[in-house]
Order: sequence, then structure tokens, then C-alpha cells
Amino acid sequence: MLIKNLPFFFFFIGIVGFFNFQNVNAQTVILTSDKDSISVGDIIHLNVKVQLNEEVDEILFPDSSFFPNELSLLNVEQFTLTDFSDSLSYKVQFFSDQDVFIPSFPIALVSQNDTSFLYSNSLQLTYRSVLPNDDAELNPIKPILEFSSFPWGLVLLILIIVGAGIWAYLTFRKKEIVQEIPIKIQEVPFINPLEHLEKTLIALKTEYNLAQTKDYKYFYSTISDSIREYYEELYQIPALESTTREVLRYLDAFGVDNEMTQRTRSILNRSDMVKFAKFEPSLEGAWDTHSDAQDFIERAKLIDASRIARKKIDHDTTWLHANTADLNNDEDTTKGE
Repeated sequence: MLIKNLPFFFFFIGIVGFFNFQNVNAQTVILTSDKDSISVGDIIHLNVKVQLNEEVDEILFPDSSFFPNELSLLNVEQFTLTDFSDSLSYKVQFFSDQDVFIPSFPIALVSQNDTSFLYSNSLQLTYRSVLPNDDAELNPIKPILEFSSFPWGLVLLILIIVGAGIWAYLTFRKKEIVQEIPIKIQEVPFINPLEHLEKTLIALKTEYNLAQTKDYKYFYSTISDSIREYYEELYQIPALESTTREVLRYLDAFGVDNEMTQRTRSILNRSDMVKFAKFEPSLEGAWDTHSDAQDFIERAKLIDASRIARKKIDHDTTWLHANTADLNNDEDTTKGE
């Protein structure tokens, strides 16, 4: 009896397994891009489509931290297609001179007290250079200029003798005439890094005619260098001599505010694109960058107020101790003379 029903048993198991397999594989996450190849400054849309086999309470998509640093997030739009599918579009701008690989990332499915995960496919974005392939021709070497002979050695010897004579005269003259020099303590004012950054941006807007000069490299460099100087003065980060990637790593290591970090990434990437990638920005885009820097200042006023106050206290304390020591040294020197 068991042997006769055995084929039917295996047939039943196969049918159940097939439908379960179809049911599992009906849940998919597909990541696509609207462009096959991209170049520096391109804006692309990364589309994520989720297809489910059952309704869930909530679908949680990843934020910008799952994307490489070469992609700067500009906007996010979400579209609910049906009860069993959802779609999200990331609008990003590309800042790099090489291919970018987007690894697989998780999508969280929340149903009551249960949470499960689906994983997207990975995606390769191919870099397309906009620079010409032909190498620039080298300029001919200019002929070496000939100089007439001149007795530089004799001139140097005369200068040394004259300098030695002046030094001897001043030294002996000082011993003969003793003047009482009043001791003056000149206060060194505290320079607020945030106020310094704000003054730079105001001067760039009111005193520099960008529409006339078209010097975008100077305009972007002034903004990016001012923000780097702000981090160097307030956070003691070597931002002026570091690359953009290194600066962003420092910001993550120091736990700098996420909104300030995002605006810094956007401003420095745009500046690098203008300075190094021969990118020609628009006047509107340049002022958008200036506006982002102003938003950075408003955020920094909230986040770094206590840090700036502590820095001022440290400055005043250090200045007071240093000048007290100088005052004591000057009084001892006067008494010895």
C-alpha cells in the first residue's frame, strides 16, 4: 500500500515546494540607474523598486549613508504603486574621476512586531571622462639668458663688514645710554572662527562682482578654504592641508554634526570639481553654493556655540598667563640693568 502511494506522495511534496519557491522569489528589490555612464557633476536617479507577495505595515528604505562618498544626495521621492509594491527614487550628483560601485543594501519590512529584510542587487556606475584624449603640445624651451659678470663676492663682503659695524655700534651705544622703556601689555583679541567665516562670505557677496569677473575658481576656493579654516581653528583638524576625502573622515571621527558634515561634503566636492576637473559652473550654481555655506553657518551657530565659548575662555586664560610671565621677566631685566 505504501509503495503504491509513494509516487503520489512525492508528486504532492513537489507541488508544495514549487509554490513555496514561487512565493519566496516573488519578493524582490531591484536597484537601477537612469544612466549607463556618468561624468563629473552629472545628476542621476537611482531607483529602488520593492515587489512583495503580502502586505506589510511599513517598508524602510536606506538613507544616504549606504551610498559611496562620491555620490552626493540631492533629493528623495517615494511612490507607492500598489499594496504589495513600493518605489523610491534617489536624486544624486556624481563627484569622482573613476567608476563607482554601489554594494547591495537591506530593505526592512515591518509587520506588527516582526521585521524581515530583503537585499537589493549591486550596481556599477561607469565613469566617462569629458577631457580631450589628445595630449597638449609642449611649449618650446626658451633660450638661456646670458648675464654679464659682476663682482658679487666683493659686494657680499662689503655688506657683511657694514652690518658688523652697525651691530657693534648699536651694542656699545645701548650700554652707554640706558633708557627706561615703559612696559605695555597689548591685548590680543579673540577671533571668533564663526564670525570670521561669516564676514568672509559677506565680503564675497557684497565686494566681489562674480558676474563680471567669471572667476569661479577663486569664488569656490574662497568658500571651501574658509570652511576648512573654520574646522582647523575650532576642531583642531588639519583641514587646510588635507584632501576632501580626508577631511570627511576627520569629521566622522570627531563626531561633527551630520547636517554640517553633509553640507561640507557638498561644498568641498563642488569646489574640487571646479578647481581640478575643469568643470565650468553656472552663476546660479555658484550662488547656490554660497547659500549652502550660509546655511552651514546657521547650523554651526546652534551646534558649536558652547565649543566657541570654551575656546574664548581658553584664549583669555592663556593670554593672561603669558603676559603675566612676560611682565615679570621685563621687570627682572630692568632691575638687572
